Amino acid sequence: MRNKLLVLGIGNTLLGDDGVGIYVARKIGAQYQQELTIDVAETNLGGIALLDLIAGYEEVIIVDAIITKKKRPGTIYRLSLEELGNITDVYMLHAIDLRTAIELGRTLGYQIPEDIRIYAIEIRENTTFSEGLSPEIEQAVPAVIQQIVHDLQ
Repeated sequence: MRNKLLVLGIGNTLLGDDGVGIYVARKIGAQYQQELTIDVAETNLGGIALLDLIAGYEEVIIVDAIITKKKRPGTIYRLSLEELGNITDVYMLHAIDLRTAIELGRTLGYQIPEDIRIYAIEIRENTTFSEGLSPEIEQAVPAVIQQIVHDLQ
């Protein structure tokens, strides 16, 4: 019997490639949700707002865009919470990084999953209003879906 698992796509589909996490979650939901008996959700929120979405799950897979400028757009990363960096403006509650939000949730008594995996897709930028993904990011979508589904099986 599978643990209670959530695939959570994060992003903003109005900011082009920033929406890649949402597009991946939608495709996983449409193609695999019944077969893998998982919950699929999407959000454009981050930080502390994620606590209510992930609380109560035993496992969470987060899919989001990332800008490192170290690798080419479309590169797929599989990260742990420990591998995520902290932001510098931690005084802004809505801007708390994921790792800090998770630790805060645990401190406040939320039922936070022990198993949180992050799939991030390198994008070039996330400030231009546009819908849809650039060709290089669109090409990465099937590969990240394949990695996630393989991880779930």
